[in-house]
Amino acid sequence: MSGEIGKTLAYLKRNGLKDTMWAAAERICEKRRLRYSFSPPSEKELAEQRGKVFGRPLKFSVVVPAYETPEVFLQDLILSVVEQSYTDRELVIADASESGRVEHVVKSFQEQYEGIRYLKLEKNGGISLNTNAAIEAAEGDYIALLDHDDVLTPDALFRMREAIDQADRPVLVYSDEDKCDSELEKFFEPNRKRDFDFELLLTNNYICHLSVFRADVIKELKLDPAFDGAQDHELLLRTALWTKEHYTGAAWKKQIRHVDRVLYHWRVHPASTSGSRDAKEYAYDAGRRAAESALSAMDIKAEVKPLKHLGFCRVEYEGGIFACRRDIGLVGGPVYSGGCICGGLMDAEGKVIFDGLPTGFSGYMHLAVLQQSAEAVDIRNIKLREDLIPLFKETTGYEWPFGGDKDEKRLKSRSLKFCNKLRDAGIGILYDPEQRENDKSKRSDPEL
Repeated sequence: MSGEIGKTLAYLKRNGLKDTMWAAAERICEKRRLRYSFSPPSEKELAEQRGKVFGRPLKFSVVVPAYETPEVFLQDLILSVVEQSYTDRELVIADASESGRVEHVVKSFQEQYEGIRYLKLEKNGGISLNTNAAIEAAEGDYIALLDHDDVLTPDALFRMREAIDQADRPVLVYSDEDKCDSELEKFFEPNRKRDFDFELLLTNNYICHLSVFRADVIKELKLDPAFDGAQDHELLLRTALWTKEHYTGAAWKKQIRHVDRVLYHWRVHPASTSGSRDAKEYAYDAGRRAAESALSAMDIKAEVKPLKHLGFCRVEYEGGIFACRRDIGLVGGPVYSGGCICGGLMDAEGKVIFDGLPTGFSGYMHLAVLQQSAEAVDIRNIKLREDLIPLFKETTGYEWPFGGDKDEKRLKSRSLKFCNKLRDAGIGILYDPEQRENDKSKRSDPEL
């Protein structure tokens, strides 16, 4: 309870009373709506997984940078790896501790289990350099990153192997995750992730854990110590850019795969970035800088600005998005009615993603206030690249700028038709919650 009060007070200090009331109301609604309990795979399922024969050998290396890890945390971590249902794996622990307690625990497990490798580092170089030492020593075909106080689900590597076999040696595979208490008894705050979306990744590290990289790629890229605190985020951004450089057209996005299962438990305790505001503050600026670095590598002039929700950002393009991003042709924003979202971001079938969300709410994982790729957007609130205006008129039958249409069914149909045309032509669509340029809807912000 004290942790929740502390978070609320910090939010109040940053954002004021009104935003704090909206945030508190949304948390209450979310807790009522999302009742979560983690269900581990049954022993029967795990036995079937152990017995499955895959077509070709593939070895995982699970790498862990350790520093004065509490004994019980390290024991839980090691057990979560050695008891995996997929057995072609190794655990590489790079220890930068000054004491011998990590080594003592690891050596005791090495007497009982195979595939555990221990590296004693000469000095503590920080999380990136310590992890790089484990990456360099890893012998697997794919390398999984595991923090020294977290654990994997028993089917984690099996599910990753399945995903790898469904693609042609993907560069990166990632899964959903949740949080747990120190005793691994309570599981909460599941992070059900989107499939790969580079625009969304620029705003926050939504991929995070569990991430498994093709060994040749991560050994080339490694972690950058200049971004310690957000080193995973920065690596994921560079991995995405590496993939885009090496795979033409839309093929690069298929090289980054999402497994929609919780395979990683992020342990919350006072020193972890999942539970400590001070630890998070250190990471947030590094994440913002990581996004700016990725944009700079693409020769895009933009500033990444933090949102009121800590750890989340938006990209502001110098001279406007169309001046910087020729791959983007359409930007859509939310449409409101009666203080709630009624249009805006849509899937390919026309479902409004944030339909009914009150104006002051930010949505699950703050997705409603983040820039992201879109399959379709509502043309009642869009910004359009000038050279696409003739296509808009031809496809929708409307004049530009769009003046409105009271027939909701026709509006949705023509919105989808136009967006499909753009996607088929390889033109990107971005959803931006701050898009207001052509907003003809009546937005209202009722007081609580």
